[in-house]
Amino acid sequence: MDNYIGVQLDGRYELLERIGAGGMADIYKADDIAETRTVAVKILKNEFAGSEDFLRRFRNESKAIALLSHPNIVKIFDVGFTESVQFIVMEYIDGITLTEYIENQGVLKWKEALGFVRQILRALQHAHDRGIVHRDIKSQNVMLLRDGTIKVMDFGIARFNREIDKTISEKAIGSVHYISPEQARGDVTDEKSDLYSVGVMLYEMLTGVKPFDGEDALAIALMHTNKTPKRPAEINASIPEGLEEITLRAMQKEPAKRYQTAGEMISDLREFEKNPDIIFEYKYFSTDGKTKFFDKVGNPVPPPPAPAAPIAVRPFRPPAATEGEPYDDEDGDDYDDDEVIERRSPLLPILFAVASVFVILTAWLIYAIVGSVVDDGGGELPPGVSDKMPMLVDMDYGVAVETYPWLMLNPESENSSEYAKGVIMWQELPEGRTIKANTIVGVKVSLGPSIVYVDDYLRSGPMHVDDVRRLIESQGLVPANKYDYSDKVEKEFVIKTDPGPGSKLEKGDKVTVWVSQGAFDDGWTSVPDLLGVSIHTARETAQKYRITLVETLEPSDNEMKGKIMEQSVDKNTRVENWTEVEVIVGEGEPDERESSIPLEITGSWSGDYEFKYYVDGVQVKAEIYDIGIKRNIEWEFADSGVKLYSIRIKCLATGLEGLYATFEIDFSTDPPTKTVKESNTKILRDITNPPAPEISSETDFETDAEPGDDDEAPGGE
Repeated sequence: MDNYIGVQLDGRYELLERIGAGGMADIYKADDIAETRTVAVKILKNEFAGSEDFLRRFRNESKAIALLSHPNIVKIFDVGFTESVQFIVMEYIDGITLTEYIENQGVLKWKEALGFVRQILRALQHAHDRGIVHRDIKSQNVMLLRDGTIKVMDFGIARFNREIDKTISEKAIGSVHYISPEQARGDVTDEKSDLYSVGVMLYEMLTGVKPFDGEDALAIALMHTNKTPKRPAEINASIPEGLEEITLRAMQKEPAKRYQTAGEMISDLREFEKNPDIIFEYKYFSTDGKTKFFDKVGNPVPPPPAPAAPIAVRPFRPPAATEGEPYDDEDGDDYDDDEVIERRSPLLPILFAVASVFVILTAWLIYAIVGSVVDDGGGELPPGVSDKMPMLVDMDYGVAVETYPWLMLNPESENSSEYAKGVIMWQELPEGRTIKANTIVGVKVSLGPSIVYVDDYLRSGPMHVDDVRRLIESQGLVPANKYDYSDKVEKEFVIKTDPGPGSKLEKGDKVTVWVSQGAFDDGWTSVPDLLGVSIHTARETAQKYRITLVETLEPSDNEMKGKIMEQSVDKNTRVENWTEVEVIVGEGEPDERESSIPLEITGSWSGDYEFKYYVDGVQVKAEIYDIGIKRNIEWEFADSGVKLYSIRIKCLATGLEGLYATFEIDFSTDPPTKTVKESNTKILRDITNPPAPEISSETDFETDAEPGDDDEAPGGE
């Protein structure tokens, strides 16, 4: 019996049945009670959950993956971490894996295979543009819906699996069939590694077999690194040559010889679909002992037209004087009636010259009028001349204008998460329609994703959940409540938001709002650890933990003045609410110690910025500096106990501000101990260069460069 069946995770996800299992996690079908929908919940296996380092990286990566939003990517709804279970909540897909489909169908028709591969590439392009590499592309990680829609899942997860198990084992054999040579060698991988795996999947779909197979995972991995696969057409002779070239280019051993981006491969697939007889002529030659890659050869220059066949002209033959009698010409030559003679008139050369000039002029005029029509490269057409509407979707707007100057493009712009900035994502007229030159054609051009920087909603202290939700919605983001007990934050007030302040999201993305349910109270409480804590902090802690302090003063050294030296009940002991706990407090007040926080401004920043300084959330001072002149700033102070020191920076030119860093400083040690609690090393960039506003159709679609990468580091710590 599965112990998880019937369990309700996070008070929201009720697990119904196990629907899958992998090397890292088990997958369950579940009801999302809050949203009234069916979801899939992936629960991390215990052997991985025991590693703190793994969990830390797993959490960070999961948050990044949750930001992916694309119709061909399985959506991540939620990520949960507790002491006993770590889980990911995903979109539930009612379909089968691509592996199952290939096993059922055998060899796929190339048109169907291209439809699947194009969707996979679009998903990868979306992820790669956001710096996320899949690293485990295989047919088992691709889901197929009933309507033919492809969904790619498990982004980024493979990285952790391999960091836990560095060796290639039998458990990896499902992945090793698709592994890139650099992955097999343990080298650094990037998006080109994903494209190699796509090439392997395309090979498998077209032939029904994998390019490399063997008895164990290690043998297969070695084949990927040093063996050349059999040409797909040798297995399936119906595969067009152009499609075979695309497949083998994606599977090149050296990353530099593959497609460099998913968009580049999509472009070739589109060219092939338009003309299945196309030959890209991707060749790999060896010259001077070095392998060199030559890109596809352009259309060869057409050979000159063959000379026209000579026209048979019957020579001039004068009529005979009398039928059947010889004709006697001026020279006295006799010609029989059946003989063919050549007689030149003195006017013939003149007439021939005039005719030649006429033919040349006519040919030149025809070329001038329609010459550009037959030029597939685009060219400019004179008004009234017709041509076929080209495919503009996925083409850069500037390239489209340059390639097809005879089209009058009328652009509109809007944000898009799927298409890069400046790329055409819709055209008014379909490809192939006959249109006249200078026809106005509407197109939609992507502005790229609408970027939002998450505000620090709690910078002024805890806020009521309704107020925080309104602030989130005002930024175009979607708030989603989660609840937790807190001894520090009042009920219905917000503990934190996730992702945190300064995070870059797209409009419509979710921000989780952690709402306090107050302190957990079942009539019992756990005694906190009070040793070494100041008496002021201990009194506040006692109220939150619902215990009663009984204080006794005793002499002590300076370091323990005003601090708890002993407590009568050990920490973590369960007692009834308001149980008395005796504590011995060091007599007297601790001496103050001096400390400071240095700030070194690096990079090409200049202009006036306001620096605001806070102690335990209360602003104590504010100063304005021209950081182009004042590059070194130091905040000096003296205090006692344990305090939080924060610095916020505001750009006076933009009016934007954000948290630079928060330090916890313990003045009881000599020197005081500083610990960085929060930091944002990109704060100057974020408040100086906010996201660009939406642009009109006349705006240039070039991306503006931002200042250099040399940003400041918090406090020089």
